[in-house]
Amino acid sequence: MDQAAQLEQPSTDLVSARTEFQSRMPYMGISRGSLTMQQEKLVMLMVSGMSTAAAGRGAGYSCQQAAYAAAKLPDVQKALEYYREEMRETVKFTAQNAHMMYMEAYNASANATEMKNTTDSLVKLHGLGVPDTAPQVNININGTKQLERMTDEDLLKIAGKDLHYLEPRGD
Repeated sequence: MDQAAQLEQPSTDLVSARTEFQSRMPYMGISRGSLTMQQEKLVMLMVSGMSTAAAGRGAGYSCQQAAYAAAKLPDVQKALEYYREEMRETVKFTAQNAHMMYMEAYNASANATEMKNTTDSLVKLHGLGVPDTAPQVNININGTKQLERMTDEDLLKIAGKDLHYLEPRGD
């Protein structure tokens, strides 16, 4: 394929990004085709963290004022709000994140008191200071057989299951 033909066809990445954007438009409350390709790109650049002016340059707007005007359009605002809300929902703060932050605080501690407080927080985070509350199960079996020597059928009877419990079914 020559260079002129390559310039006429949009890149696969651009087409798939646009298709992805347009597939989400009903969830944004925007009808398909109500935004131009340039406005869609402006939205995507803004939600990636760019300022309105920088996103406008990246989307091909001729001046900052044109980018600011496009960013204020109601449909563009709906799209921006949709993506911002989606980002809020995908932020995950796990125990691992908290652990790493506590370890950084521990390493930056100026004295023993700060180290102790951080250690206490780590103990709480990982539930180390709480007594084990798992239920204890005691099984008393009358008879002389040892469990290790029992057949599968006998063990299933003790567990209250039928003999075909362990067999796979073709549901």
